[in-house]
Amino acid sequence: MTQNKMQSILWGDNMELILSDAKLFRQSIDAMVDLIKDAEFIVNEYGVSLKAIDAAQIAMVVFNMPKDVFEKFDVSGTTKLGVNLPSLSSILKRAKNNDKLALKVKDKRLNVVLSSDNTRCFSINLLDISSNEMPNPDINFDATIKMKANNLIEGVKDAGLFSTYLLFSVDPKTFKINAKGPQGDLENKTEMSSKQIMEKDIKKEATAMFSIEYLQNILKGASSETDIELFIKTNAPLKVKYKISNALLEFFLAPRDYE
Repeated sequence: MTQNKMQSILWGDNMELILSDAKLFRQSIDAMVDLIKDAEFIVNEYGVSLKAIDAAQIAMVVFNMPKDVFEKFDVSGTTKLGVNLPSLSSILKRAKNNDKLALKVKDKRLNVVLSSDNTRCFSINLLDISSNEMPNPDINFDATIKMKANNLIEGVKDAGLFSTYLLFSVDPKTFKINAKGPQGDLENKTEMSSKQIMEKDIKKEATAMFSIEYLQNILKGASSETDIELFIKTNAPLKVKYKISNALLEFFLAPRDYE
C-alpha cells in the first residue's frame, strides 16, 4: 500500500480487516445512524453485515459490505460487535482527509484510532446486544423502479413543504409523489419514458403512503447520481435499495394508513 493511501483497519480477537478508504465506512454508518442507534455488526467469511429495526419498529435496515471490498480480510469464525452508531459516527466525522482509521476490540471496548500527522485514540464500550435472526419481509411487490436518486430526493423534499406524509403511486405510464396539507398540495409526476427511469417492472398499479421524515433518513446516504431501486406494493412496506460504492444498503419502511 502507498503511504498516502487512506486505510481503515478493524481488529478483533479473531479478525483483521483492511479497507483502502475510510470514507466508505463512514458514509455507510452515516446512512444508518438516524434510524438505528444500537446495532450488532456480524463479521464472518462473507463480509461485514448488519440487520436492525428502529426503536419505533417502522423501518428495517439491512447492510452488507462484502469480503471483496476489503484489501485484507482475515477472520476466523464469526465476530459480533454491538455498537452505538451515533457514538461511532461522531468519532468517524473527526477523521481528516489523510487519516488512517484503526478499530481494535479489547476488553469489551472498541478503540478507534485516527492517525496521519498525529495519532488520536478514542474508546467506546461494546454493547451486549442479544438479537435473533430477523428475516426480511417476504413481499411479492407490484412494481419495481430503478431511478436516479436526485429525482426521488427532490420529490420527497417537495412533499415536505405541505405534509409529513406522502403518497407513492405507480402505473405503467407514470410514477407519482403526492402530498396534501392545510397549506397546499403537491403532485410530482415522472413519466416512465423519462431518462430518470432506468429500469421498470410494473406488474400492476400500486399506491402506498409513507413518512417523509423516514424517507429523508433512508435517502441520506445517496448522492444525486446514486442508482436507487424502489419496490412498491399497495398498502405494504416499501423496499429501498442502493449502494455506497460496493456496500449494499436495503431499507424496509412500513406504510401509513390513509386518513
